[in-house]
Parts: sequence; structure tokens; C-alpha cells
Amino acid sequence: MRALRDSSDVRDDTDELRRRLREDGYVFLPGTLDPAKVEAVSADLRAAMYRVGWLDDPGTTRVKSRDRRFTHESRAREYAELQSVESFHRLAHDPILMDLTSELLGGRVFSHPAHVCRLSFPVDGPADFLTRPHQDFVVLHVATDVLTVWFPFTPCSAEHQGLCVLTGSHREGFRLPDPDVGGRRPLYVRVDPDDPRWATAEYQLGDIVIFHSLTVHGSRPNRSDRVRVSADVRYQLPTDPIRPEFLHPHGWPATPDWPELTRGWTSQEWISTPEVPQIPPPPDMEYLEILRSLNPPPSRLLSAS
Repeated sequence: MRALRDSSDVRDDTDELRRRLREDGYVFLPGTLDPAKVEAVSADLRAAMYRVGWLDDPGTTRVKSRDRRFTHESRAREYAELQSVESFHRLAHDPILMDLTSELLGGRVFSHPAHVCRLSFPVDGPADFLTRPHQDFVVLHVATDVLTVWFPFTPCSAEHQGLCVLTGSHREGFRLPDPDVGGRRPLYVRVDPDDPRWATAEYQLGDIVIFHSLTVHGSRPNRSDRVRVSADVRYQLPTDPIRPEFLHPHGWPATPDWPELTRGWTSQEWISTPEVPQIPPPPDMEYLEILRSLNPPPSRLLSAS
């Protein structure tokens, strides 16, 4: 698999970052966040995973059981413990992330409150992907120019795999998911795991990848004895619409809502948003039928010269 293009040398050149985002569908910026700040949040998340019985010890990400799987039921209990970690949501509002995404989108952005804490448990047996290939627009539905910032809370190597990006895939438009690829509902697309456009990196704490909602991405299996922990945080302009569910916690309604998760927090700022147009999903339509009717709005970011 090819290496992601390192854009740290042009981090302060907004025009060049936009050009690379339009060309590749992503920008990779190693060492952008303060590693100590990321490690402090990682420690809070490890403590939460230890409390729910997922880890041997809060000082490590070694799993207590290799047969652990993330299930619908665990969203209501164990995952809620992670979503209640205030420092995790605060990190999504780090000025560096807010400023970078604002510069790329050409206006002051807000962060979707539905911050994703992505857990990749160890797997055995044959598998090409752990997180199957998909585009974020498959769940966003109503705004095209949404940027996802992915960053790890654990180092990721070839054995302990992190984000993989299908370079240039954003230029091919929205891909209708293939129900036969699997999943609880149609989200994933069929992509050859040996496609030479796949790219990844040996990620360290502080690294970030910013990618567009039409960029195909996923992750390879985690063959280690430790859980891989990362974040997906989405940013958009408040003039663009949003699905109402993204104002709730990730995993809602299986995951409890904010009044329960935020008990004891010092601030509600991390889940607050400006006024933004909300477009609910069409009523009485099957999910695949909704996807078949999707027509992504033209992208201002990708069409810019």
C-alpha cells in the first residue's frame, strides 16, 4: 500500500492545502496536534474502557478478551461511557482543527456534536478490511462540503492498522453502497483491497488526516492484542444544512442523549452549534431507497480553480 502524501511542509499555505485536497481527496498533516494533549485524552478514554471491562489495565490498550465485538447493545452501555468523556469532545474544538478546517472551507466552521470515537478491536481470521470502504456522504446526505478530521489516540503500524484512503476517489462522485458488502444497513462500497490507489501511514499521536465527504476510506484489520482508538470529527459551514441526528451523540438513539452523557461536565460548549438549516430524512422510505434518491449538491471546494 502506498504512503500518504505528507503535507506538513505546506501546512501554512492554505491555497496549496486546498489544491492537494482537490487533487487527492485528503491532506495528511503529521504532528499537527500537541501529542501530550492527545495522550491526556487517550488516558481518559482508556480509563473509561477499563471501567466497562474492555481493557486489562487503564495504563494499556491491551484487550481483556480477543472475542470482544462492538455491538448495537454496547452503544447503550459501554460506548456511552466513552461518549461521556468531556475531554474527548473538547479536543474536537482545538483551535488548530477549527482554524485549519475554516481556512479550507473559506469561512468559520462548526464541529458536528456527533464526534465518533472509533474502536477497532483485534480480529482473527481472513479479512481485507476492518472498517469497510465507504464515503461519509452516505450518512451525511444533505451537505457535500463536510470535512472529516481523523486522528489516532494510539500509534498505528501495519499490524495495528489506521486509516486508509482511496486517493482520488472523491472525483468519481457519490457511490451507491452495495448491500452485499455487509453491515446493519447499506453503507459500504465494493473496492478491490489491492487497488494501487489505497494509501496509509504509520500514524503517531498528533497526526491528522483531513478528507472530503466523497473520499472513499476504511481501515485494515487490527492483528495486534490491543484496541486501536481514533476519532472522526466532522466540520462544515453553518450555512450548509445538516441531518438533525448529527446534533445528537454518535450512536444515538441507542447511545443516550446529551442530558445523560454530559452530567458533571464543566461546559456544554463542545456539543453546542450555531443555528444551521436542518433537513430530516424522508419519512417512510427504506434506507437504500433514500440512498438511491441522493444527489450530492455541487461542491464549492472541489470545483474551485
